[in-house]
Amino acid sequence: MKKEVTIKDIAKELGIHHATVSRALQGSTKVNENTRNMILQAAREMGYTPNILAQNFRNGKTKVISFIIPDLKHHFFSRIISMITEMAREKGFMIMIFQSNDDPNVEKDIINSLISLRVAGVAASVGLRTSSTEHFDRLTEENIPLVYFDRVPKETVCSTIVLDNGKAMKQVVDRLVELGKKKIAYISYDGYTQIFEDRLKAYFQSVREAGLSYEKCIPAGQIFIADGYKSASILFSSSERPDAIVCINDEVAIGVIKYLKEHGVSVPDEVAVVGFDDNPMGLVCDPELTTLSPSIDLLSESLLNLLLREIESGENIKEDIVLPLELQERGSI
Repeated sequence: MKKEVTIKDIAKELGIHHATVSRALQGSTKVNENTRNMILQAAREMGYTPNILAQNFRNGKTKVISFIIPDLKHHFFSRIISMITEMAREKGFMIMIFQSNDDPNVEKDIINSLISLRVAGVAASVGLRTSSTEHFDRLTEENIPLVYFDRVPKETVCSTIVLDNGKAMKQVVDRLVELGKKKIAYISYDGYTQIFEDRLKAYFQSVREAGLSYEKCIPAGQIFIADGYKSASILFSSSERPDAIVCINDEVAIGVIKYLKEHGVSVPDEVAVVGFDDNPMGLVCDPELTTLSPSIDLLSESLLNLLLREIESGENIKEDIVLPLELQERGSI
């Protein structure tokens, strides 16, 4: 294995003190320009790579931002990470990504690691099985800025960025009513985070404001295709069947369409179906899935700017940002 080149190796090669080499590599103006150029050239020729982790422990700070997300397989999260990585690089920061698999114990292990690595800040979306965010409090206790996004706790002293789920739910219910639908059901999810509660409350409020007598909510076991399929089977085992189904996310909605097609129910003529999140899988459904679409560009930019503001100010100035969702009408309504 090739030996790692250190600052002391460069100093020995040039016959100068290692402190001078260190200052030159950090761009200090206290080092003579000719000496600095000589050191930089030697560092390149010898293959020197700075040990960022070691610098973190010396300086007590980093240029690394960490993301804790439930699952990279979800297109929503992978799109945010892809976009924000480039944005952060342009501002001189690197992104470190951790996947919790919706497991609070994994979240706790990740947080312990982030504290030891002394990251500059953390953006987190809470896992489905998390019922308390006390373990996240360790970050703020260690003065590591924390911003929650999308799946945020119902109560927190930290800044948050969420989507306007209430307004989006009302928009889709009103649109379904315009199309003549009178029995609008909702497949929800019972979770700790605010997103699920906001959509559920907005569903009942919107249905009642529309003057509809039919209210039916089925909680899905999880938020995947199989859960949508199972929830649809429960809805259609009832004598009073819906003529429209709004789903907690697109994967659940795809599962609903799968069930309806297998049982000879026409979409959207007999039953309209709507999802959330604008997953590309919805475009290959037959019919294409109508969905509530977030602006990933706006969300990513807002999230990064909010976190960097807290990193640079060193203060926890709570701000709660709410971003819009856009109804993408396709063939399923």
